[in-house]
Amino acid sequence: MPTEQTLPLAFLPGVSGKSAVWRPIAERLAKRRPPVLVDYPGFGSAPPDPQLRSLADLASVVLAALPARCDLAALSLGGALALRLAIDAPERIRRLVLVTTSGGIEMSRFGAVDFRAAFRARHPDAPTYLLDDRTDLSRELGALQAPTLLVFGDADLIAPVGAGEFLRDQLPNAKLEVIAGATHDLDEEHPDLLASLMEAHLRKTD
Repeated sequence: MPTEQTLPLAFLPGVSGKSAVWRPIAERLAKRRPPVLVDYPGFGSAPPDPQLRSLADLASVVLAALPARCDLAALSLGGALALRLAIDAPERIRRLVLVTTSGGIEMSRFGAVDFRAAFRARHPDAPTYLLDDRTDLSRELGALQAPTLLVFGDADLIAPVGAGEFLRDQLPNAKLEVIAGATHDLDEEHPDLLASLMEAHLRKTD
């Protein structure tokens, strides 16, 4: 039976919607934390769901698929979904890890490059319910009680460090780690370091 420090760890991808992006990190952490790799409907082998039209719709579907209680890690635009889940279902999410978060807040204020048009051009048939979402959770962040690790790269043009600093300052219990030279592909560039930071965060008792 899992303890509070060895709960399942659910992984939310970014706009690619494919859990495979998290697999190298999940494998590094799997010895202590059973991984739950989430694919968004309509991506990869996950069947499409025509009812999904917003972040709120996706949150309902993902929450129903998560364990009764777990830790949650999210990449890039998936951070918007993770924030929504942690705010709406605090009893389900013990600890949170947000890596290169590029959604859930108004990113333009931090000088972020908007990648959405380029992604849409490269993937014209991909579902757009997450890509189109412009939900700004800034006013709700103070209600998020889950201890949160924020990991950003100082060479990331899509998720600038300023966004991480804003989240750190708005969330009641957050720590920001900035990786020198890392871009928006931080998870691919520094998998061992990222896994180590995550393990240290998840190992703590509340």
